[in-house]
Amino acid sequence: MSELSDLTLKFSQRNETGTSSSRQIRSNGRIPAVLYGKELNRSLSVDDKETRILLRKGAGSSSLMRLIGEDGEDELVLIKELQQDQIRDKILHIDFIQIKRGEDLQTSVPLTLLGEADGVKVEGGILEILANDIEIRCRPSNLPSLIELDITKLALGENLQIKDLPELDGVEFVSSDETILVSCVGSASGRSESEDEEVDGESSTEEGTQEGESEEQNSSE
Repeated sequence: MSELSDLTLKFSQRNETGTSSSRQIRSNGRIPAVLYGKELNRSLSVDDKETRILLRKGAGSSSLMRLIGEDGEDELVLIKELQQDQIRDKILHIDFIQIKRGEDLQTSVPLTLLGEADGVKVEGGILEILANDIEIRCRPSNLPSLIELDITKLALGENLQIKDLPELDGVEFVSSDETILVSCVGSASGRSESEDEEVDGESSTEEGTQEGESEEQNSSE
């Protein structure tokens, strides 16, 4: 996890908003942005190159960062939403959310799976991932950059839930304990022989019935 001092971005206040204004800002090598606060929302702009450097360092919804104003104003924030043009490799807009020091915050952090499930490695199952992020509530100082979950002992037909996550000091999981995160299921080609035999038996019975009906019709004629 990057140090907070490394995740610092300078911002400028902007008074004009709208499509034409945003285009003008981007043409000058900056990115239009909005800082959402508990009392006031503010329109800003940040440098494109500096922003990309911070993103490579790991700034995002699970990393606290500082916005520094031209007058020395210092805001603690998270990136709420990042709008990108993937084709042209352009960052179009950023939404920041203001974080108050000493108050709880709620955000999503990435879920990282550790190991290879026994149900996949030994039993030939398929790993079904139902969650890539975990919604948490905590103080800014306790915010983890990610949450790790060991899936090594996950067997075929089993699942891991929120309650199976490791306990983290000062971190509360928002979803219920029974929320399924990952499961190990059988493959479509891995049906048991008994299932195949049952299907074959049903087919044979149907064929026998049809043949019997045909013979009855022929004899009556």
